[in-house]
Amino acid sequence: MEVLENKYNTIQKILFTITVFVILTRKYTISMVKEYLVPDNIMSILFYLSILLPGIIILLKKKHSLKEVVIIFFSLVLYFFTKEGSILRIVLLAASVIDIDDEYVIKIYMIASVIFVVMSILSGNMLDEFVKQPEIHYRFTNGRFVFRETFGFANPNSVFLFTLPIYAAYIFLRFEKYNWIDRGILFATTIYIYMNTMSRTGLITALMALIIVDILRYIDLQKQKIYGIIIKVTPILFAVGSVLVGTVFSNISILNDVLASRPMHWNAYLIEEGNILTLFGNKYSDLVKEIHPLDSSYIYIIAVLGLCSFVFFMYLLYKGLDEFIKKDNKKYIAIVMMFLVYSIAENILLEAGYNFTIILLIKYVMKSSENEMSILEMITYLKNKIKRRAV
Repeated sequence: MEVLENKYNTIQKILFTITVFVILTRKYTISMVKEYLVPDNIMSILFYLSILLPGIIILLKKKHSLKEVVIIFFSLVLYFFTKEGSILRIVLLAASVIDIDDEYVIKIYMIASVIFVVMSILSGNMLDEFVKQPEIHYRFTNGRFVFRETFGFANPNSVFLFTLPIYAAYIFLRFEKYNWIDRGILFATTIYIYMNTMSRTGLITALMALIIVDILRYIDLQKQKIYGIIIKVTPILFAVGSVLVGTVFSNISILNDVLASRPMHWNAYLIEEGNILTLFGNKYSDLVKEIHPLDSSYIYIIAVLGLCSFVFFMYLLYKGLDEFIKKDNKKYIAIVMMFLVYSIAENILLEAGYNFTIILLIKYVMKSSENEMSILEMITYLKNKIKRRAV
């Protein structure tokens, strides 16, 4: 029996590892490779593989919690109505790693991210005929325009973006032994990247992450309940704040200067070209997407996925953070907070290629239901429950 369990767990890990590389291959291809070189059907195959492989892992499982099945069901319903697979893919990945230890998941994401970052830097600087030409960016500093380095990526902001999973994985794996050497490595790396890319978003997020790590190491979430409450409502506060900036304050020039015109772009998605109150999101033309970059996860969820997706996902975030707080899992909270902060100015909260932290968070929401049953047992249980209510 134990041999079969080990064999099953090995198969799970292999399929999950393949899934991560499939997701990152698709993501990096979209970001780095010239569009005409990769047929659309190849990209579609990679997308459906990223859903199929976790689905196979889930089907191989003998037991499922009712909460797991309900969450998967709701994500399937949302996919049917929105035609957007971001939430579904995150949820399926979370369900697929329930029986895989967290360190394995994080190490795979870390290793895969390092491999793809190195490959992208090399190809971006050496294979001009295959990769997209980096956008030329300058920043006006001290009375002159200063060139912003891209390190071979298409955009200078992409450097922090693609290295974020590496930061998060490093912090998680070193959390208990986190010391001044770790602080020095992360701080020096952050400053080096910023000095070359001048990405304020990346700098602020990285520095905030380092501050949050130290704060969480020294506060007692069990005794000081107010901190736990603040952490749980943080995603909702960020979402509400983003909507206010994109609607009420979208014309304030100082905000647009500091946030690189993001309030103006958010307003286009929320008001000018869409409806903020749609249940299953708005559809936008390619021209709108081209003119208005959607650099916010919270605006993306509300405007593109709709209010039903927003309520569902905020519920998952709230419950997941609540689970981490109850169990005093500070290192999980620290890495989730990194992505929650970064998601204000970049659309990465539902990006399965980067954000393993949300995958782990949803995993623990699913695991919070103690009773596990086979699918047949679950159907029988639900039938009996409906009969009792009818009587």
